[in-house]
Amino acid sequence: MIKKENLLSHFICLGLSVLVVYLLGYPQRFDRILLTYFSLIFLARFTICRMIFCISFIVAALYFPTSFYYGSPNIAVISSIAETDTDEISEYLTQLPIYLYVITILLVIGFIFIFSKCNFPKINNKYLIICALIVSCYKPAKIIIKSNFSNIPYILVDSFKYPFFEFYFDLYTSNKIYLTEKQEQQKQAQQLNNIPIVKVKPKHKTFLIIIGESVRKDYMSVYGFKYDNTPFTKQYASIIWDGLIAPASNTQASIPHLISQSIFTEDNKLVNAQLNNNIISIANEAGFETYWLSNQGKLGKMEITIPRIASYAQNSFYTKKGEYNGKSTRDKNDTLLLPELENIVSLQSDKPRLIVMHLIGSHPHFCKRLQFDVQFDLNNENISCYVSSIKETDDLMSSAINILQKHHQDYSLVYFADHGLAHIEQYQDLRHNWEYQNSYQVPFIFFDSNNTEQQKINKQISGFQLVYLLSHWMGIELDVKHDYMQHELNDITEQKDIKVKDWRNELFLFDKLKDDPNPF
Repeated sequence: MIKKENLLSHFICLGLSVLVVYLLGYPQRFDRILLTYFSLIFLARFTICRMIFCISFIVAALYFPTSFYYGSPNIAVISSIAETDTDEISEYLTQLPIYLYVITILLVIGFIFIFSKCNFPKINNKYLIICALIVSCYKPAKIIIKSNFSNIPYILVDSFKYPFFEFYFDLYTSNKIYLTEKQEQQKQAQQLNNIPIVKVKPKHKTFLIIIGESVRKDYMSVYGFKYDNTPFTKQYASIIWDGLIAPASNTQASIPHLISQSIFTEDNKLVNAQLNNNIISIANEAGFETYWLSNQGKLGKMEITIPRIASYAQNSFYTKKGEYNGKSTRDKNDTLLLPELENIVSLQSDKPRLIVMHLIGSHPHFCKRLQFDVQFDLNNENISCYVSSIKETDDLMSSAINILQKHHQDYSLVYFADHGLAHIEQYQDLRHNWEYQNSYQVPFIFFDSNNTEQQKINKQISGFQLVYLLSHWMGIELDVKHDYMQHELNDITEQKDIKVKDWRNELFLFDKLKDDPNPF
C-alpha cells in the first residue's frame, strides 16, 4: 500500500508522466504513462537519476513548441532543422504565439523546482516491482512470441513505449533516414535523365511552370472561396482542375515527387524521388532550353533537395543568393522574377523553352509575404494576409501572361502549389500538418495562348508521377506506361486509394486523413 505521506509525491509522479508524453508529441497511452511513472517512483529518489530526469524534462519543455505544431520527432522536423539557417530560425521563432514561450519558461522553472525540492517516494514493495516489470515487458513479450522469436531487437525498440527512449530513438532514426536520402539524392544529382524519350512534338514554343507555395485550393475563389482573390484565373484559365493531391505536406518532401519520377518499393509502403529523372533533365534531353527562376534561396547552410533539381537547368536565376527565407528575403517579392522572365522571352531562339518559376507565395509568415496592402478583411490578420497573398499570386500570373503576350509568345502555362496548410488556434492561423486532407489538396490550373473555351475537370489524381503528365503536356513522349503519359488531360481517369507521405516518410491513405473545413 501507498503510505499517506507519500501520496502527494505519487500524484506528482503521475502528473509528470502524463505531461511529458504530451510535451514530446506522443499520443497518450496507458503503457507510456505507467512506464514513466514507474521509472520516477523507482529511480527519482537517487540524486544522479533525479538530475537526469530534470534535464530530460527540460528538454521536453523546450521541444514543446515544436511538438505542439509538428508532433514527435520525424523527417519533416529533422529536415527543417538541418536545412534552416539562423535567419529562418529567427523568423520561425517570431511566428510562435507568446503563450508558448510563457508555458515553456514556466515548465522549465517548474521542473527545476520539482526535481530539486520535492521528495520522491521510496519503493520497496516487491509486488509493485513485479507489477512494473509485467507492464514493461508484457507487450514486447507478446509480440516476440507471436513473431516466433524473430527480429527481437527491432520488436523491443518498436514496442517499448517509454517516452524519453522513443524521443531520442525517433531523433536518431529520423536523422538517419534524412542523411541516407540526402546521400542518395547527391548521387542522383550527378546523373542525367535515364527515362527513354520516344518522341518530341511540342504544341507550343514556351512552356511555363509556376510552382506556388503553401496554397490550399479552398482558399481560392476559382475553387469556390467567397472572397474573389483569383479574378484573373477565374476568367482566363483554360483548364481548372479540381482534384490534384500533393504527395506531401511540406515543400522539401512534395516538390521532388511533383516534378521528378517517383520510385515505389515492392510492398508499396515507401517511395523515393528519382531526382535525375526530373522535368528539367527530361526537357534538356528533348532539346528544350531550360530555365529555373526562384524566389526561394539557392543554398542555405546545407544543400537542399530542390536546388539539386534546379541545378539541371541550363540557366538559373535566384533573387536570394543564400537562405530561402532570411534577411535577404526582405522586400524581395515574387514579382522580382518577372523582369527575368521578360529577359528570357525577349531573346530569339529556334528551340522550345521550359521556364520554371518557384514562388515564395503564401509561405508562413503570410503578412511578410505581401508586397502591397492587405486586400481582404476576414476579421483575422493572419488569414486576411493569407487570402491577400493568393491574390498577389493571381496578379503575378496575370503579369507573366502579359509579358508572354507582349513578346508574341506561343505559350502554355501550368500553375500548381507544393502543398496546403491546416488551421490552428481555433482558425486563427494556418500551419504545416500532415494529418489533414486539406494539406494535400492543391490548385492545378492551365493557361494557354490558344484562348480555348475554359474547361473544368473534377477528378482526383495523385501528384506522384506528375512529371509524366507535365512531359506529355510539353509534347515529350516518354517510354513509360502510365495514364498521365498515354491520355490527354480530359481522358485521364480518376484515381482511387491515393497515398500521400506522412512526416515519417511512410505512405498513408489520403482518404483516411481528417478534414479541416474552411470556416471563412
